Amino acid sequence: MKLAGFFSVIFAISALAQSAQYGTRIGQIQTVYLRDIPVAPGPTVPFAGPARIGELPAREAGGTPAVVPKAEFETWVEQRSKDYAESVLAGSTDIERSPEKATVHRFVRDNFRNLYVTYTMTFEPIARTDTFRVTFADSAVPYPVPQILRDGETIALTLAADARTGRRLVDYIRVGTGVTRSRASVPRDVYAEDAELTIAQPRLRSNGVEQRAANPSAKVSAPVIWVDIPGQGRYDLSFRPRADQGFERAGEVSENSLVFSVGGNIFRLDCADRVATGSGTYNIYARKEPGDPPADSAGFTFGASK
Repeated sequence: MKLAGFFSVIFAISALAQSAQYGTRIGQIQTVYLRDIPVAPGPTVPFAGPARIGELPAREAGGTPAVVPKAEFETWVEQRSKDYAESVLAGSTDIERSPEKATVHRFVRDNFRNLYVTYTMTFEPIARTDTFRVTFADSAVPYPVPQILRDGETIALTLAADARTGRRLVDYIRVGTGVTRSRASVPRDVYAEDAELTIAQPRLRSNGVEQRAANPSAKVSAPVIWVDIPGQGRYDLSFRPRADQGFERAGEVSENSLVFSVGGNIFRLDCADRVATGSGTYNIYARKEPGDPPADSAGFTFGASK
């Protein structure tokens, strides 16, 4: 079923833009409630009825709020820019719904720079879990391979980037059922030239699928850390850009988590300690080393690059 004009357009004028030290959020957070999709926080509970935009569904007869999955979209311009905020508008046009999934058609337009980006996302709750299968399609911008997201997790989709200024237009997409925390800002580079990453007792997920660790109790601190992922290859990670060594911006570090994306694959490392010494959100740079993916059946490994 299609609902034309499903999502009203939010015009991103300066009064609606939230400015932070390293970027500006365009307009308000846009929420799509996926009411017709079955969700299973415990037993599988099917939901039916019309979807609503920006308002909570009705309470159940007993007064308890319905558990309803939703997708939240935050559009940010990285590198603070008031003029950019005034020229961008974003929204979703249609939603296609079937008994077990919902597909959202989204657009972001910058009239001053003649930029118009569209993409499609399909959300499928996985029965008897708090996870969602998310797939992208119909876009000229590079997008990730299908992902498994846990309740409340985020995918960052870069819509446009200016190599000269470093300015980037990014959609941050969250999916879940509860109260989610909006972004306070966007990631920034670490200032220290010798900044080290600390990877301690990590748990790794590749495109949402948990990977076994060959040495789960290990801890490494170094300016450059490598991670060998069975079936994927070896990746080098750094806080510094190191463009002359082939590193490219690939993700972010926040508190105990590191997320990076290479070639459409998204990797999430959740560690026992902070990855960075600071308390902010920092850019992470990565490169994939040439060669065949490792065949170590014991699990993923990591260490300090020399």
